[in-house]
Amino acid sequence: MTDKLRRKAADSYTIRVSKDIRGLLLNAIKQKGWFFFKNPHLCKCWEEMKCKKTDCPSYKSSNLRCWQISGTYCLDKPNGDFAKKYGDCHKCRVYKKATDGNVLLKIGEDFNNLMLHLKNKEDELRLNIRSSEEKNRELEALNEKINKLVMTLDKKNVLLRELSIKDGLTGLYNYRFFREILNEQYNLAKRFRFPLSCIMIDIDYFKAVNDTYGHQAGDAILSQLADILRSNVRDADKAVRYGGEEFVIMLPYTDSGDAYIKAERLRQVISNFPFTVGRKRVNITVSLGIATYTDNKNIKRAEQLVVYADKALYQAKQRGRNQTVIHNLKPDEKGNGEKANSFGGIIERRRHPRVQTLIKIKGTEVNNKERFSGNAYDLSYSGLCFLSSKSLEVNRRVELSLYLPAIEGKEKKAHQIDIEGLLVWCKRISEYSAKHNIAGQRSGADYLVGIQFINISKKDGAYLQKYFVSMFKKEGQPGLIG
Repeated sequence: MTDKLRRKAADSYTIRVSKDIRGLLLNAIKQKGWFFFKNPHLCKCWEEMKCKKTDCPSYKSSNLRCWQISGTYCLDKPNGDFAKKYGDCHKCRVYKKATDGNVLLKIGEDFNNLMLHLKNKEDELRLNIRSSEEKNRELEALNEKINKLVMTLDKKNVLLRELSIKDGLTGLYNYRFFREILNEQYNLAKRFRFPLSCIMIDIDYFKAVNDTYGHQAGDAILSQLADILRSNVRDADKAVRYGGEEFVIMLPYTDSGDAYIKAERLRQVISNFPFTVGRKRVNITVSLGIATYTDNKNIKRAEQLVVYADKALYQAKQRGRNQTVIHNLKPDEKGNGEKANSFGGIIERRRHPRVQTLIKIKGTEVNNKERFSGNAYDLSYSGLCFLSSKSLEVNRRVELSLYLPAIEGKEKKAHQIDIEGLLVWCKRISEYSAKHNIAGQRSGADYLVGIQFINISKKDGAYLQKYFVSMFKKEGQPGLIG
């Protein structure tokens, strides 16, 4: 073959490679698909090799490129995958016949083998991606199950917490939880200096209810009473079943006056409530005792609050039941050795300065409408002492009218102010005059009565404040008590 013919043949192969192989490669890149070189010289390996191994993967296979099929029996044993056995296949008669010593066919089959290898890798990658997506879905489903289990566990924990702190019969807080909140609220009241009241409640003659109607009826009464307590306390208050027929209500930010009003309101609601046992109506009353911690530190420990409320409850029982009593500390119960203004153990202690005065007052007890009148002995912004000709029962709400003298330069006539108060103590003057010279002010009065103010209008409160200012400005005011 001359040089000219060789060059012509080489140019012909170059043109065919550029046209056939390069064209397939460009199509694969542009269209992002798989394109294979068509070889007209492929033969059936089982016929060429006269193979009778019918279980061979390439036996009568539609893919005549047996070198691309994994696990063939060419060497009397299963071969590996395409990449592992490809080197041996180059020596095989079937492969040589397919390429026929033609460079273009060899390049074409190499191209096909490369495409197949890339396609297998892509299929493997897609399979891995699909497997990863399935695993991700499984993980998401598992995560969702775990979240549901966590939510269920949280709900059960809340339920267990509720069961551990609630009384099974009444649904109120139990004694165990009461011990927690008692110390917690006392410490908060002590730190931030706000009043904290404790109301202890006991059902009157509850043993008779159990003896008459049975313990199941008694349980029904306790449940109904608990419903009343629950519906008559604020969100900040804590209603507790203390034990048996005793209940406790903790009232933060509530002084003794407000606690008394709430206790009396509750007592009246209970006494008027139609308690039922079966088809029978049972009249139920309660006795209530109140103790209050204020910023004067009259209570040194949280437990004292309960002890004093229980003592007040005992006094309510002793006085005939179905009433509310506020505990007033005795001198030996103060715990700090300080002396207090006391009358036989009842401490009258006001946070505001007092002035001695003889202003006229008139009043009416709210419950029995009993009227009384007298002259005030001393007066402060939060309460007063007045001289009375008769003894008055303590722990009673009263409506007062005070007739204050005219303020110089402001008023020409006496000014009447109306106040709602609470009778906190009542003592004979003879038991008190040894320490305080009030003999000249008695005017026929035999008793000295202390009243705590619990409700006063803004207008009357403003006038009362102006009155105090005018009294304090007077020189040498002898009646000012710190």
